[in-house]
Amino acid sequence: MRVILPTFAKINLTLRIINKRRDGYHNLVSTFMKIPSGDVLYISESTAGIDIVNANIPLQGENIVAKALRVAREDGFKIPPLNVMIHKSIPPGSGLGAGSGNAAAVLEFFGAERVAAKVGADVPFLCSGINLAIVSGIGEHVEKIDERLVHGVIAIPEWQTETKTAYSELDAMGYEVDTMLARTESRDIYHANAGRRVGLLPNDFLKVLLKKHTKYNELFRMFDKAGADAWGVSGSGSAAFAVLNKPTVFAWPGYVKHVLYF
Repeated sequence: MRVILPTFAKINLTLRIINKRRDGYHNLVSTFMKIPSGDVLYISESTAGIDIVNANIPLQGENIVAKALRVAREDGFKIPPLNVMIHKSIPPGSGLGAGSGNAAAVLEFFGAERVAAKVGADVPFLCSGINLAIVSGIGEHVEKIDERLVHGVIAIPEWQTETKTAYSELDAMGYEVDTMLARTESRDIYHANAGRRVGLLPNDFLKVLLKKHTKYNELFRMFDKAGADAWGVSGSGSAAFAVLNKPTVFAWPGYVKHVLYF
């Protein structure tokens, strides 16, 4: 028997990095919004007696789905060896947490949500059943925000962002916002965006990204000209997004390789 699982991703509507911890992880405050990813997992028991995880795009290192299975078993969950085929729609390095969404789908299927924080920073939110939240710590604290219907568009460019490198570059530049200010900022921006324009949303990684890819400014001008309520970059990049108040058709430049509406 084969199980087919759809999975989710996320957008960071806001993202502030607070500090670097002694264990090497970073504390953050971010407004997370869940979105459909288009990724699908096909799961069956492995006749080889070991986990076999493949995807329609190359995977490097230990895939996060394999990590989720390993961590769940280490925590006592009885999960048989699996054959997992991942059909990816969102490329890695987009800042949308699609890989974390893959892991969250597996954990939820086996009832192993309690190990989510041990698997990855975005996984607790994507396991939470919450669609919109302020997320803090290293991702383990998820605080639900009252939802309203939000539509928008995501542009995924030809370049990718390696998260570890982006954090290292940001560490060298320093941080500017403390936890309470970041939480207040997130709430104020979210509520202010109900019916009026906000413009560019705060993301500390923009300090790194705009130095490398000035084409973000072209995308932001497109969103502004189209009358979008707000726009920004998700996670450490590379995906740019806009919150739209009406259906909009864009003439995308050639470096935009994938477009996702939500």
